[in-house]
Amino acid sequence: MEGNQMDYMENERQNNSLNRNGSSLKITGLELNWSKFILFIITYLALQVGIVFVASIFVVILDMILGTNMMNYIDQIQYLSILDFIGFIIAMLIFRSVRDFLQGEYRLAALKEWQTYLYIVGAYFVVYFAQYLIFDVFQWEVSGSQVDLFGLNQIDLGLMNIFLLVIAFVVIAPVLEETLFRGLIFGFLSKKIGFIGALLASSIIFGLLHPGHQLSTTIMGMAFVIIYLKTKSLWTPILLHMIWNALATYGLLSLILAN
Repeated sequence: MEGNQMDYMENERQNNSLNRNGSSLKITGLELNWSKFILFIITYLALQVGIVFVASIFVVILDMILGTNMMNYIDQIQYLSILDFIGFIIAMLIFRSVRDFLQGEYRLAALKEWQTYLYIVGAYFVVYFAQYLIFDVFQWEVSGSQVDLFGLNQIDLGLMNIFLLVIAFVVIAPVLEETLFRGLIFGFLSKKIGFIGALLASSIIFGLLHPGHQLSTTIMGMAFVIIYLKTKSLWTPILLHMIWNALATYGLLSLILAN
């Protein structure tokens, strides 16, 4: 009897060991590595193109059937932003390793801490001062150039389009860009190449994807990284990004309507 109990206990220990090793292997298999990181970026970019292509075909067919002219809307920035966000969500759903990597980065408790708002105000004025130097003092970039870049002066600014522009610029862009550039790109690169390399790489890429405002947006990206690290929550740069884009959107729309 005693021998049987010892055999049973030994088997249990072996099974537990195997289960732990299996779980460890499973977790390791889901870890975000270079190949999965690059594949996610490629998949996201491919989905951007693919979704716009499919949407264009769908709209062309509707135009032919209904005799409408909806194709003129598909390349407007507000609709492209929505399609882009759909592609990003699909890519996130495909890659569990990316979802697991970002788990815990949206710490809501940070929004209850008063220091968070000091960081937001401080970062806001740093970025504002940097843009003042770049736009007004050195004139390295032109304020308001995004009106032509986004084709805002070609959009019928009815209530629906204004509403969609606000959703695209003030909600979608901050959530998507902070998740992608600060949460994923900076977060992943900081583990692989260190803080400085990740800070520069993620911020420069962020800047390059904002034509006309590359330098000022690169500095903005750096400020967003700092407040993200200080508060340990992506909601902090998302909130500042929303505030900044809300003010910028108001300024751009006011400029268009005034003209």
